[in-house]
Amino acid sequence: MSIQSQIKKAPELKLPKSDNTCQVSIIDSTCDIVVYPSTLIEPHIPGHEWLNLPTYAFYIKNEKTGKQVLFDLGSRRDWQNLVPHVQEIVNLRIPGLKVENEVIDIVKDGGVNPDDISALILSHWHYDHSGNLARLNPKTDLVVGPGFREAFLPGYPTKKDSNFFEADFKNRNVVEPPFSDDFKFGGYQAHDYFGDGSLYVLNVPGHTTGHISALVRTTPETFVFLGGDVCHFTGVIRPSNFIPMPDPIPSSTVLDKRLPVPCPCSIFTDCHPDQENSRTKAFYQCSTGGPYGSWYDDPPTAMQSITHLFDFDADPNVLVLIAHDMAPKDSLTFFPNGTVNDWKSKGYKEAMHWYFVNELPVDGKAGRDTLCDGLYRDDGKGLKKVKTLNGDPV
Repeated sequence: MSIQSQIKKAPELKLPKSDNTCQVSIIDSTCDIVVYPSTLIEPHIPGHEWLNLPTYAFYIKNEKTGKQVLFDLGSRRDWQNLVPHVQEIVNLRIPGLKVENEVIDIVKDGGVNPDDISALILSHWHYDHSGNLARLNPKTDLVVGPGFREAFLPGYPTKKDSNFFEADFKNRNVVEPPFSDDFKFGGYQAHDYFGDGSLYVLNVPGHTTGHISALVRTTPETFVFLGGDVCHFTGVIRPSNFIPMPDPIPSSTVLDKRLPVPCPCSIFTDCHPDQENSRTKAFYQCSTGGPYGSWYDDPPTAMQSITHLFDFDADPNVLVLIAHDMAPKDSLTFFPNGTVNDWKSKGYKEAMHWYFVNELPVDGKAGRDTLCDGLYRDDGKGLKKVKTLNGDPV
């Protein structure tokens, strides 16, 4: 079957119109994670034995009102002080973790007063996104997804199975936006957060209870999709029938020096699990399980959410930024040094689209070194490695 016969036209998203925009800055939360790929993606591709996961948060400022919000909070540096059962999960199931700073400190050092943050939009409850909520001003609203309040409030220890402490919610307004099919686009139920068309909170179920994403208007015509953990590796949404993998890989793509220029796509498609559709079908799907379990609570629903993401990824006016993509590190300007609002004029979408191939194996050999070499813990004097990636104590 020819490539041309496999290509399809992407559906129109029909996003609402508005002249109101937000400034959006990407924050490197300095939380670097390494996990077994099977916990997040499948099928297994020999040579792709570790999955690198940097972690991003976002600073958003409404340009009309000046209101400031954060999207996600990274991890707390002292993760050993998480709720006991969450701390135990991290200790047992995360091979590599190194947290240098906390987002609250990064924001403050960047010239933003954390007390002026009106809300934290929390994509979901996982430790690498929820940080240390108690450090936020109690006047900062917590915006969460459907079912969050029932699942986690009032917090541990009163609610023994909660993944948060009671102090995280003390005197805090915890908001679950009203979602319904009456207002949705691109397959996701949506809520106009500021009421002016500049920021939409999206209901994106499947990964965890209450998982949400955000769509932020960066110009009247362009948006960034803040995906959170709708997926963890862009090889889950690329290539596609909408945007097949070109041959060679475009020169606009930042590629590792080990790769030839021009770079034939066959270097990567040779390891694709579906050889007949290797240029029009994503390399992976979300994990349904395996020897180390899956971080997805409801994989079938998560795949439905991921299917909707294909449509956004194919839209030339939408830049998809998931929380753990390696591409921004080599492409974007990070907080506090600028915003990503000029992403379209700067060609960032094209530069990052195929960047994920750097992580793929070539001839069965790993594409890259791991982001960190084990599990690090803050012992009060600094970060100390306590385990190797293979779980051996140090």
